[in-house]
Amino acid sequence: MFLQFFEPQPALKEIVNNIMINQIDFDPLQPKPSFPFPPLPEHCLYFYPFDAMEVDYLSGNNKERQSSSIVVGPQTKRLTITMGYHHLVIKVGFQPGGLYRLLGIPMQALLCTESFEASELLGIEINDVNEQLSEAASFAAMILIVEGFLLKKIKKVKQQLPIDSVLPLLIREGGLINIDYLATSACLSSRQFERVFKDRIGLSPKFFSRLVRFANAWLLKEYSPTLSWLNIAHQCGYYDQMHLIRDFKEFTGANPSEIEAALLKAPVSLNNKIFF
Repeated sequence: MFLQFFEPQPALKEIVNNIMINQIDFDPLQPKPSFPFPPLPEHCLYFYPFDAMEVDYLSGNNKERQSSSIVVGPQTKRLTITMGYHHLVIKVGFQPGGLYRLLGIPMQALLCTESFEASELLGIEINDVNEQLSEAASFAAMILIVEGFLLKKIKKVKQQLPIDSVLPLLIREGGLINIDYLATSACLSSRQFERVFKDRIGLSPKFFSRLVRFANAWLLKEYSPTLSWLNIAHQCGYYDQMHLIRDFKEFTGANPSEIEAALLKAPVSLNNKIFF
């Protein structure tokens, strides 16, 4: 298994937070592995140069075979992912508001549990990127291919505004930051901030803050399975365990013990600590 996060080159850092490569080869004599995947507050571009992946969406109770390149997020419901035997994914994790600046369209238009075909949003040349990735000789070469594609796209990126430097604070503080403070820091009124925030993220500031906090709680349990849910609730800023359980029911349709059992059955951990 290979899993590593890379910092984007300086020219991309305004819109790209990280680039991840994850490769796992599974035993073809065994059933394809399935994993629970949390709702995450990140806009992402995914490339799957080899085996396709299937996603079972909780909201619609339907399994969907993914395209070779997709755009997703923020996810507001948990997923079940079934992976191919030769799994390779390259993920571009955008800065909050970065995809809005890249595409120039309000993110409410993309707010959906299901994924979007990347070529419809970023052009058919993205298909060439997947072909190049499948033939790349190293992970370093893959990074250069993806960054080369993005560098061409950012030539027409929307100008950075004060709010664009404020949005990452919500991630950095685990969703535990005063919204009025963020609005003031962005040189906007509370009403203006909410409108501009929705354009850039697709969600309201309050709901997005809850999503960030819940994602942290899920990932903390995944990486520290011996921690109690009460301890996790306190570490992630919940008033009490009942408020955490409420968010579990809303974001996953399950209680914490059911998710804990599913995580224990997962063959490997696929998530990351990027939101801590």
